[in-house]
Amino acid sequence: MTMKKIGLSFQSFIAIISFSIAGSVIYELPYIKYVYYDKLLEAFHMTNAQAGFLLSAYAIGCMVLYIPGGIVADKFSTKKMLVLSLFSTGVLGFILAFSMNYITALIVFFLFAFSTSFVFWTALNKGLRLIGGKDDSGSAYGWYYALGSIISLACSFLFWDLYTSTEDAHSAMFKTIVAMSIAVLVAGLLVLLTFKDNAIALSEDNGDDKFNLRDVGKAVRNPYLWWAAVIMFVMYTIYSNVTYFTPYLTSQVGMDVSDSSLLAIIRGYVLYFLAPVGGYVADKLLKSTLKFYGFGYAILAVLFFMTTQIPAGVSSVTIAIIISMLASAFAMMMYGVMWSVLNEIDIPISYAATAIGIASMVIYLPDLFVPAMFGNWLDTLGDEAGYFRMFVFLGICCLAAVVLSFTLAIKVKRKKEAEQIS
Repeated sequence: MTMKKIGLSFQSFIAIISFSIAGSVIYELPYIKYVYYDKLLEAFHMTNAQAGFLLSAYAIGCMVLYIPGGIVADKFSTKKMLVLSLFSTGVLGFILAFSMNYITALIVFFLFAFSTSFVFWTALNKGLRLIGGKDDSGSAYGWYYALGSIISLACSFLFWDLYTSTEDAHSAMFKTIVAMSIAVLVAGLLVLLTFKDNAIALSEDNGDDKFNLRDVGKAVRNPYLWWAAVIMFVMYTIYSNVTYFTPYLTSQVGMDVSDSSLLAIIRGYVLYFLAPVGGYVADKLLKSTLKFYGFGYAILAVLFFMTTQIPAGVSSVTIAIIISMLASAFAMMMYGVMWSVLNEIDIPISYAATAIGIASMVIYLPDLFVPAMFGNWLDTLGDEAGYFRMFVFLGICCLAAVVLSFTLAIKVKRKKEAEQIS
C-alpha cells in the first residue's frame, strides 16, 4: 500500500533495498577506524599517526577520482559498475584481513578509493535516479536513506559483537573485517540479482542518453549544476554539523552526558526514517525538491537563530532538546532527497554520473574546513561564544540557501515553460 502511494513498483523497491544494503556496508571498511580504533591499532601494529595516514590516503584518492569516476560510470552499465565496485571492495577486505600489516593496509586503503568512490558513489546515485524516474526521484532517495539507517544499525551490532568477542586484537579484527567483507560481497550479489538497469523507466539504451565525451564539457558549463551544487554544499554543511547539538546540550544547558548520547543515537539513526517523508513532500505535495529546500532552509534558519537565544542552564533543557531535534529532523528529511535536485534541473541521464562527480567536489568541501573552523571557535572563544558563532553561521548559510533554492526553482520553471512553448 505504501509503495503504491509513493509511486515505486515492487521491483523498484526491492532494488532500493539492495542499494541500501550496498551503501551501508561498503563504507564500513574504509571508515573502520572510527569505531574499532583501539584493536585496529594493536592488530596492525600502527601508531595513531599511521592510522590517520590510512584515512588520508583514502580521502586523497576519493577527491581525485570523483570526476573521472563519474565519466566512467556514465560510459558503462550502472549495474556492472556497482557490482564490480562491491566485489572488488570485498576482495580488498579479505586481503586486509589476511595480511594484518601496515604497509599492506596503506595500499588497500588507497585502493578502497577506487572501489568505493571511483565509480560506486556516482553509479549508486545514478542508479537511484534511474529507479525513481522523473516523478519519484525524491522518494527513491528517501527510502534509500531510511532503509540504510536500519541496515547500518543492524550491521553495527553484528560487527561490534564480533569485535568484542575476544580480547585478542588480531582475532577480533580478523573476524570483524572478514564479516564486513562477506557483507559487501553479499550486497554485490543482491544488486546483481535485483537491479534491472535495462528494464526501468529511464533506460540507458535510449539513443539520446548515450554518453559522449563532449558531455563532460556540457556538465562543466552547466550553470544550474554549479548552482545546485552550492545549495547541496549548504545541505551537507548542516547535515554533517547538527551533531554539535550533542556536546552543546551537555555544556550549555547541563544535560546529562548519557541522555545527550541517547539523543545522538536517535538523531543518527531514528530520524533517518523521516527521509521518505521528505521525498513525499518534495515529489507529491510541492512537486519540487528546490521548493522543499526553500521552505526547509527557512525553518532551519529560524531554529538555528532561536538556539542562540536559549539561556544557559538546566532550566532550558526542554526547549533546547525540542529545537535541536526539530533542526535535526528537517536536516535528515532534506539530506535524504538532496541528490534529486539534479533530476529537477534536468541533468540528462547521459552524463548524470559525471554531474554527480562534479557536484561531489563542491558538496563535500565542508569536511576540509568547517569542523576545524568550529573547533577553533570553541577552543579560542569558549563554549558559550563558540556555539553562538557556530549557530549564527549555520543560520546565515540557511538564509543564503533559501534565496538560492527559490531563485533556482523559478529559473528552472521558466526554462521548462519556454521549452514547452518553443
